Amino acid sequence: MNASKIAAILLILAAASAAWWVLGSSMHQRTQQSASDMGASVASSWGAPLTQNAPTFSVAVPGSDQVRWILPVENTVTVSLDADYRRKGLLWFPTYVCAFSGRYTVSNDEAVAQKLRFHFAFPTPDGTYDAFQMAINGTPYTQPLKIAEGVDEFVELQPGESAEVSVAYTTRGLGTWWYRPAPQTGRVQQLALTVNTNFRDVDYPESSLSPARAEDSAEGKTLTWQATDLITSASIGVVVPELLNPGPLTARIIFFAPFCLVFFFVLVAAINIVYRVNIHPMHYLFVAAGFFAFHLLLAYLADLVPIHGAFMISAAVSVFLVTTYLSAALKGAFPWKIAAAGQLLYLVLFSYSFFLEGLSGLTIAVGSVITLAILMRVTAHLNWEEVFAREAKHAARNTNPLAHTTPETTTD
Repeated sequence: MNASKIAAILLILAAASAAWWVLGSSMHQRTQQSASDMGASVASSWGAPLTQNAPTFSVAVPGSDQVRWILPVENTVTVSLDADYRRKGLLWFPTYVCAFSGRYTVSNDEAVAQKLRFHFAFPTPDGTYDAFQMAINGTPYTQPLKIAEGVDEFVELQPGESAEVSVAYTTRGLGTWWYRPAPQTGRVQQLALTVNTNFRDVDYPESSLSPARAEDSAEGKTLTWQATDLITSASIGVVVPELLNPGPLTARIIFFAPFCLVFFFVLVAAINIVYRVNIHPMHYLFVAAGFFAFHLLLAYLADLVPIHGAFMISAAVSVFLVTTYLSAALKGAFPWKIAAAGQLLYLVLFSYSFFLEGLSGLTIAVGSVITLAILMRVTAHLNWEEVFAREAKHAARNTNPLAHTTPETTTD
């Protein structure tokens, strides 16, 4: 392989990389546009991230405009989060159904009767709430209400008397769910909060309180927060796991494509040397086009079919194109089985590693080491001086055709 061939191959690699950059940038832009347009649509039609504030109890201070905040002596909350994903364009959105139930007990420890003001705020002012129930000491709350303003009610307690307020509803949310203790009090007594999920891959937002227990259930996870007298400004949160998004995944695979092609070109060059197959730069060009076909198909099939199906179809087409072309163009002199195995490793396996969160780097590193080991093994017997001398002689013959002819003899 002389310098002119190497230069031509490098030019082909640069042109293919530029084409992949254009395709990857287009895919990234389509994904960003989908996230911008569809995200607002999903939030308006399905729901936004939910933050449920704990209800507050307060008593007016006689002779002033101030209030004194009353701590509930018992806070029992049960929540069910059922993931129900929605797909819009190139993105899956982690939507969920939330069933909330809370029971709060307050007591009057004073020697006189007190009139407590109870306030309950809904998670979002523009949300939709089904199966809403509220009761004070077992008496249902049936008054009209405005979601944006929440519920305001008064509870009269005699000395030593207690009252129980319960509230329940079902609504829909997106991404995260939060429960925030009342910031006015700064503490929570006898907290027992349980979250049941239909998914096991549970995560927690930054700066949130971790559960005391996280146990597997029949459908997912059961998360429990318990405290006797908790003093904190942190909130409790749960993150609904995201599904594999076709748009960002495909863009990452496309941007990595030049590295796959480099590995395959190294394999082809090794075959060129070991098997003494004359491989022209035009062959490299069509191989690069076969690789590009995989990413081109994947970019547009991802909109129409599930991502795994799109990946398998694109991979099968690309492997078929490259292996059949090399076998036909080089008239059987090229070991097509090695080419197929190389493409399955460098294109299919390397690309599929992006489906495995956190394992793509390891997969590529292992594949690189295996490639190095194979190349070292198959080229260990070569006499590199003879190889380069043969290439130099071949190049000289190509540049000077007269060197191949036998000089004519003349007679006087």
